[in-house]
Amino acid sequence: MSLTPEQQKELARFPTVLRALIEAELAAGNAIDEIGHSFPAPPAGACFKLAKQVSVRPRASGDGLDFRERNSSTQSGEFTDAQRFYFILEPPVEAPPPPDMDAIRKALEPRPDPQVQFAQTRKAGARSDPETERAPARTRAQERKVPTPASDGLSRTETETGTTWWLHFRDHRPPEEVQFTLERAVMTLCASAMDQGKLCLRAKANVNGARYTFELQFEAALPGINAYSLRVTGSWAEHQATNHEYFRTTSESWFQLWTREWTAASSPREGEGSKELYRSRSDAALKAEAHLDSVAAIQQAILTGLKRGGRYSQSHKEGGTNITWRNGRFVRADYGEYPADAQYTDEAEFLGKLRQFCHLDVTRSAGREPLSDLDTWRLILRRLQPGT
Repeated sequence: MSLTPEQQKELARFPTVLRALIEAELAAGNAIDEIGHSFPAPPAGACFKLAKQVSVRPRASGDGLDFRERNSSTQSGEFTDAQRFYFILEPPVEAPPPPDMDAIRKALEPRPDPQVQFAQTRKAGARSDPETERAPARTRAQERKVPTPASDGLSRTETETGTTWWLHFRDHRPPEEVQFTLERAVMTLCASAMDQGKLCLRAKANVNGARYTFELQFEAALPGINAYSLRVTGSWAEHQATNHEYFRTTSESWFQLWTREWTAASSPREGEGSKELYRSRSDAALKAEAHLDSVAAIQQAILTGLKRGGRYSQSHKEGGTNITWRNGRFVRADYGEYPADAQYTDEAEFLGKLRQFCHLDVTRSAGREPLSDLDTWRLILRRLQPGT
């Protein structure tokens, strides 16, 4: 693998022992997936995330390297040195499919008494229907093709290779704020358009290898509240059948996480709501960020938001990070297992560090599709938690 000039510059900063391991892995056919400057590295360090686990040496401490097994959703292990400023991260191991609970429950069922079973078989034999006996049982795949009946504004349709949810809900917030909430939860951007008189916001994301599409629709403008619908479709058809159950199970958790702020409600009746309010609120949503038409404008909005009390936060089992504006400086404070503190007075330097800090988060739903600078900074803006 040939490194880009940016990757070569980052690699040159690594300690010799770590740099030698990276170069050996690249020579053995490994690749670099991501470069980050957030956990587990402190602000002054960096992380190289490999595409595959290390293969040129044992995954153990020794020869000046410290190895830790992680087995998390973001990494399976890490190599560093005694200073712990620079890290080599291994990709997460694909989780095995969950156990077949139906098979487990069936295995635990008590076996019938052979004599009772024989007697019941003889008794039922006279009434048996040969056509029924020859009819094959319905498979799980056939059963899942039947939509789940709608209940209080929520319905779901399943197949072996995908799931589609329909959620109707109501929210006091205007359409643009509901859009930003969804974008922040999924870390993807919506494209806005009027479709047959309705404001529709569409997006797509790659989540742990499964492909998802989102369609958020502004349904009706009611006095003091708005009616919305959200359709989320997940597909894992391109993966092996042995992993389909895993994706089906985890997709339910993802959907619940993305929609945790909303409660299912009945869809609006035909003609319900004000047409004038609908047009007014739709127009406002379409123009909400018209002024943020450049990277510089978005960056200024971020800086202003921080100075007004906003923050960037990240937490994990070893600690976390808070980025705020304090005493005329932008301050990054790491706490927990790797405490550190960094302060910035130069806005350009700070914005560069902020982009590095947010890199893994804002690119996690993009898969291997590159994000433009403009979209990257829009997602960084979404991560900003406004001040109270």
